[in-house]
Amino acid sequence: MAGLTRRTGVAAAVLAAAIGLASCGGGTNQDALATCRGVHRALVDWARAERDRSPAARAAEIQAAHHQIALVQSDAALADSADGTYDALMTEVQEAAVMPFQNVAPTLRATCAAVTSPSSYL
Repeated sequence: MAGLTRRTGVAAAVLAAAIGLASCGGGTNQDALATCRGVHRALVDWARAERDRSPAARAAEIQAAHHQIALVQSDAALADSADGTYDALMTEVQEAAVMPFQNVAPTLRATCAAVTSPSSYL
């Protein structure tokens, strides 16, 4: 009877380890994809701001872009936490929160293009 309980315990531990390992790596990082969806929305807002003639409308679009970036900072941090290859994405999102968009937009666009590509390697 004790051998059966021990085997059941070992089997449960092996099963838990297998489930834990299966959840690590291998596959698309959903937090990185969520980050890039928000980055895309921010880039769309920024592009609208570039076309707006009204200073008030331009300011509102730039504010909307910065708001989108603020919303995805936690997603970027989670992506980096799960997989360190997303460190560049997290860093760029952090920089976008404090730098002018024209300085970070090309890099954000390129990084998210890499994240959302079929190979999804940075």
